[in-house]
Amino acid sequence: MNLLRMKSLTAYLMGIALIASTLAAFTVSAQDNSAGRYRPEGRTFARNAANFFDDRLFEARTYETGTDLDEFASVTIFYPLTLSFDLPNGAVVMSPGFRGTPEVYDWWGPMLASVGIITAIIETNTPEDNLEQRKNALIAGIELIKRENANSQSPLANKLDESQIAIMGHSLGGGASLRAAEELGDAIKGVVPLTPYCCELGQSFEGDLNGVTTPTLIIATADDTIAPPDTHARMLYDSINASTSKVYMEFAEGGHMIPANQGSELEAQGKYVYAFLKANFTGDAKYSDFIGGEGEDSFSSYETNKLCFSKYPDQ
Repeated sequence: MNLLRMKSLTAYLMGIALIASTLAAFTVSAQDNSAGRYRPEGRTFARNAANFFDDRLFEARTYETGTDLDEFASVTIFYPLTLSFDLPNGAVVMSPGFRGTPEVYDWWGPMLASVGIITAIIETNTPEDNLEQRKNALIAGIELIKRENANSQSPLANKLDESQIAIMGHSLGGGASLRAAEELGDAIKGVVPLTPYCCELGQSFEGDLNGVTTPTLIIATADDTIAPPDTHARMLYDSINASTSKVYMEFAEGGHMIPANQGSELEAQGKYVYAFLKANFTGDAKYSDFIGGEGEDSFSSYETNKLCFSKYPDQ
């Protein structure tokens, strides 16, 4: 082989290596880190929910991506292992609370992915990111999962139904989810604030959330001393326009960290969030009837205008 051919071959191989490294930077293709992030209680709760609703139970996997974007540090995606003939799945993008990390909420991943809902948990750029930054991260997270869906090298390729996307957040991330919902409008099918903190730290809630037209499920606890419901969750619920489908569920106990790995009532939270998402993704009455009041005795406070449920049209 002459020198010119050797140089051409070397350049070609270097080009291939560059392309491969670039693709790797955009997605962690087929890398399964479930062993470190797969909390068994989430799987157990999913199995119980699948049995309750007579739904299919999937194997679930997880990988990390999104390190190239400015709005967050990365995103951990939990997804169901589906077959080639399975229909695409809905998804929820989640923001952690102030000083929270994705690992704090790992049980949500196997819980929802095991019953067919792709779950993307954001790692914020810093644990102290404010409400506005978390709002922008949620919006960017939606674009990320769409990018993953379109990327043939991604584990998520062609698995996402882009018409079935919701957002969720805890604490400051919960407040951010409502602000993101105001901007996203009909682009999403649901928003789930978990013990939400109303506004930027140190500020009080002013104005209203009349711009939220997305079906909303707010979960709170009566004994939350960090974001007391009267000035946070309940106030946010009441400020959402009455024409918007909304549900308020308040546990008697559990405190501000009830949605985290070490929180209480995890199975109940998972079951209700799953049913709420599926009700709004599919319109199936078996989910909407459950959210519409079948389990309200489990809560110290429960309220819904039932507008989003097929059982209660046009009320």
